[in-house]
Amino acid sequence: MPAPIDGPNADAFSACNDLAAAKNANLYRAAMRLGPDRQRFFLAAYASMRVIDDIVDDGFLELTDHERDYAREDTLIAIDHWQQQIQAAKIDGDNPHPESGPLSQQVFDALRLTLGRSDLEVDPWVDLADALRRDVAEDPMDEWDDFIAYCEGATAAPASIFVYLLSARFDNEIGYTSPLTNPPLYHARDMAIFCYVVHILRDLPDHIKGPDRLVTIPGEILIAADITLGEIRNAIGQKKYDELDRLGTILLERAWEHFETGQARSAELLAILDAEETDTLSRLFAVYIELASAMMDNGYAAFLKDRDTIIAQTANNSLPG
Repeated sequence: MPAPIDGPNADAFSACNDLAAAKNANLYRAAMRLGPDRQRFFLAAYASMRVIDDIVDDGFLELTDHERDYAREDTLIAIDHWQQQIQAAKIDGDNPHPESGPLSQQVFDALRLTLGRSDLEVDPWVDLADALRRDVAEDPMDEWDDFIAYCEGATAAPASIFVYLLSARFDNEIGYTSPLTNPPLYHARDMAIFCYVVHILRDLPDHIKGPDRLVTIPGEILIAADITLGEIRNAIGQKKYDELDRLGTILLERAWEHFETGQARSAELLAILDAEETDTLSRLFAVYIELASAMMDNGYAAFLKDRDTIIAQTANNSLPG
């Protein structure tokens, strides 16, 4: 649970918490183990990203082909305005789009009071904006390298903020500072990619119900697994999970390659984290490591058959709500 939010800016951070908590993501649950000052920074950052991500994922990408063609330019403008708001918050400036958003004034104020008082650059937000522009342009994701480039904005960028906050300290006079010598993305990138691939496999039965464009699996992987999105949809609909074992195996092999690098770079953080911060990072990773292990131990098909139970158990084992 987040620390009690009070003081003159309580409404701004409460609004951020409402947005951030709506998904009850593992990253949110892990961040709520941090101290109050860092919780507020996380809430502002995560809420600001949630706003624009929802505009693209739950708004634009859910539209029909004709509706997307009509809405594409306005959605790209919304991403531009959002990035301008982020950059203004960083320099403690005025909200450049107070009426049209996408960030509400409350979320903008919360970000100005946190990001604007920190030594964290706006790179994670810029990287996310680039990934979302790719979504809106509907650029094809044919190769694994295309997927990795997308991940660096869509998942590694938010994770890098969490890494920053794990290491950061807050002082009333100077704000938030981190002793990291490498950029936060260096420590976050590969573990974030590992977690994201596990996330894709975990949520595939949900995402495959929607349009093909909502399923983030590169064409190269589908060809290697000798399966199409339509065949995945049919296999899940008919509960013929054995037909998905090869797909799961290939994706998990790619994920573990990033896990090894990610573990090494995460270990470099341990010299500057205290015991509680180390425990929080370990608990966050443990959720995805346990999920990946469950997918590998008896095969992806077996995981899918008992998916809901395994998801609940792994999350509550490491990050009880």
